[in-house]
Amino acid sequence: MPELRSHTMDTAAVDERTAARIEAAEAEAWADLYSAAPKDFAERAGIRTREVAGALVLEWAATGRRYFNRPIGLGVAQPATEEAIDDILHGYERAGITMFLLQRLPHCRPAAYEQWLLDRGLEPFDAQERVVRDGRPLSWQPGEQIENELEVNPDRALAVARVNGGDVDEWADFLRRVYRLDTGPWLQVLHSRPRWHQYVVREDGRLVGARGMYIARDGTAWLGMDGPVPGVHSEDYEPDALLCAAMVADGLARGAKRFIADIEAPSAAQDTPAYRYFGRLGFTLPYVRTHYARL
Repeated sequence: MPELRSHTMDTAAVDERTAARIEAAEAEAWADLYSAAPKDFAERAGIRTREVAGALVLEWAATGRRYFNRPIGLGVAQPATEEAIDDILHGYERAGITMFLLQRLPHCRPAAYEQWLLDRGLEPFDAQERVVRDGRPLSWQPGEQIENELEVNPDRALAVARVNGGDVDEWADFLRRVYRLDTGPWLQVLHSRPRWHQYVVREDGRLVGARGMYIARDGTAWLGMDGPVPGVHSEDYEPDALLCAAMVADGLARGAKRFIADIEAPSAAQDTPAYRYFGRLGFTLPYVRTHYARL
């Protein structure tokens, strides 16, 4: 990327009620995603969700991946209990799932929540920084000046488009390769599913990035299903910068009132391009979600 201008994201915290609404919107997206899996495929892959103590608990046994086996909102929607934690852990044990995560936010209640995780042999594994944007208009319109605003090299032939019926299989195959997951016919179902919007970015016609957007019932747009994940799968942040800009613009046009995403390769110094482009798009960083696992 060209030389980056300094930009520090606002890290002002949000209150418990706001955090609960943000986590609930993401939980709605994941619940809808998992419920979209074709029945036969879901049964073979061990895909299901359930609710424990107000939290959505994800299970995708066939992946062997922690991120697809975790509760969302535990201790945030309502205070957690030791019984709820044990229920979740025993559920994973019954399903033969050994790779899973439990999340801790600054808003998790009660104060003993983290100690309960440690008491059960869970340790901090990694963290994600939650980034949030309200529904105010963009200060600029995507177009000729977008590359300069987001510090993307204008000499690169990058172009963002919504996934259409003609390239849905190419998009699904791309995500399968990036994540090295067998998704069967699942992803194609999302193309025509209400509230879902899928986007790709191409360079010289070649698909180099993808993201999905789910607009929840309360108007919160969750930006996820990103591949390759900047800082994790790739050090090329420019495709994702353009994707996020186009998706915010499209989400606003569709009536989104809030946008949420994650920086999955966090930096205490905020010195990666993700902080620049999310910051320039109007996102703030109100809290960190720490993942606990059995290591």
